[in-house]
Amino acid sequence: MAKRLRLKIKWSAILLISITFLFAACELATFSSSVKTASAPDVLKAFSFAVYMDEPASNRFKIAFKYENAAGEEIRLKMPAWCPGYYRIMNFARKVENFSALGDEGQPLAWEKPDENTWKIKLGGCHNLMVEYEVVAKDEAVAESQLTEKRAYISPTSIFMFVPDKMDYPVRVTIQPYRGFSNISTGLEPAIEQPNTFYAENFDVLYDCPIYVGNQEVIKFEVSGVPYELAVDEAGEFNRAEIISALKRLIVAATGVVGEIPYRQYVFIMMGPGRGGLEHRNSMAVFTGIPKVEDRRAFQSWLSFIAHEFFHLYNVKAIRPLALGPFDYEKENRTNLLWFSEGGTVYYEYLILKRAGFITRNEFLETFSRIIERVENSAGRKMESAAQASYRTWEEPFFGSETTISYYDLGAILTMILDLKIRQATDGQKSLDEVMKLLYHRYYQQERRGFTEEEFRAACEEVAGADLSEFFNYVYTTEPIDYDKYLGYAGLKLEVKEAENGRRTYAIKILEELNGQQLRLLTGWL
Repeated sequence: MAKRLRLKIKWSAILLISITFLFAACELATFSSSVKTASAPDVLKAFSFAVYMDEPASNRFKIAFKYENAAGEEIRLKMPAWCPGYYRIMNFARKVENFSALGDEGQPLAWEKPDENTWKIKLGGCHNLMVEYEVVAKDEAVAESQLTEKRAYISPTSIFMFVPDKMDYPVRVTIQPYRGFSNISTGLEPAIEQPNTFYAENFDVLYDCPIYVGNQEVIKFEVSGVPYELAVDEAGEFNRAEIISALKRLIVAATGVVGEIPYRQYVFIMMGPGRGGLEHRNSMAVFTGIPKVEDRRAFQSWLSFIAHEFFHLYNVKAIRPLALGPFDYEKENRTNLLWFSEGGTVYYEYLILKRAGFITRNEFLETFSRIIERVENSAGRKMESAAQASYRTWEEPFFGSETTISYYDLGAILTMILDLKIRQATDGQKSLDEVMKLLYHRYYQQERRGFTEEEFRAACEEVAGADLSEFFNYVYTTEPIDYDKYLGYAGLKLEVKEAENGRRTYAIKILEELNGQQLRLLTGWL
């Protein structure tokens, strides 16, 4: 039998903490008008979680979940089935063990599991519910949680249950660190005068803020008065001043696209060498070491990885298709627009590196030559459109197949030619940056929602001042792209050569002679 746990917090103390959170939320709201704070009645209904990790060798987190002022005859609890940004059904419920439910006086409550992902609890007249369970956490992956004697990584959708009709309720999380751990890194707001306790205004915020507990080095810095934290584990030797300087340059270039910052703080969680990274609303969680700045190629590759995950706070978090938030955590959330949300972010990661001075124009063009080469030599290029690849990603192989196409690569190409078309149509007066600003202000700030496919196209055409039917035909079909037409707007051409192995090689080159508009567009772009 696993050891039972109790969250020893009196209900009067919870009320005091809730009121403290209310004042904290009101104070923090002054930093960003686009961040919603909880009202007083909502705060008093807050859920609270406590996370225990006293036996890390067991690879199990112990969770205590308190739901105060519960009403009705029964409560249904669920675990999310997937993690936003990681487009796979994960079935996190399969890792939940030793579940129990207790009433006001600690009495056991009857419960049943009507399906794999649901726990139905009979309240029996009680109003304050305590649920206890364990989560097996062995996997080293950005969408999974892990507990070892080296670290505790909490991917929230794999740890915290939810009440389906209470997703907008505030949530408190108290972390009880293993005695060998010294630091907690997360994008969650810390509670005032409550050590190791954090606050989320609702479950969407909670699920978008991973928590890292361990002995990571924490380096704090500011850019334009906004606080940032680099939490880095197993990094080895690296030049801290140079890395922070590089991150500052990257931040300035990335936030300059829209010109506004949708967060009050930001945390770079770097967990040491491994595979994968995942974007979040005001943080990223990535498995990576830190290369030496002197190794130019390795450093550029690392920066592009970081730039990609960082720019997602705009493109996919704030600027997002309607399907990508608020989420349905129980099933696939499909969209035809991942080619832009992911592929467009690939385009911007390299544009950001160019604007920040980390790569040259030629290096940018060489990178996109390689991307075009991958796409055009792919067997799936003639079988699947960018929109189809976006929609089908939930069931397609992670690393593709002969019948699929990468919406990252194809999307990056499409985003590049969209930007070139807008620049050509406006004689260099506008670019894709203006589309990003429009989507950010209209849908994220004003309407507080994502956009439809029709609204996305309308925004692009509004900025371009032109019909973009030809471009969007490339999005929804497998028709070959007229590269020379779009590249030609900026005085470029695509050289194609047959290779001995049957594959073709592709290289973007600058024309020998450029007219005035081509020169303006090229220099304004790169």
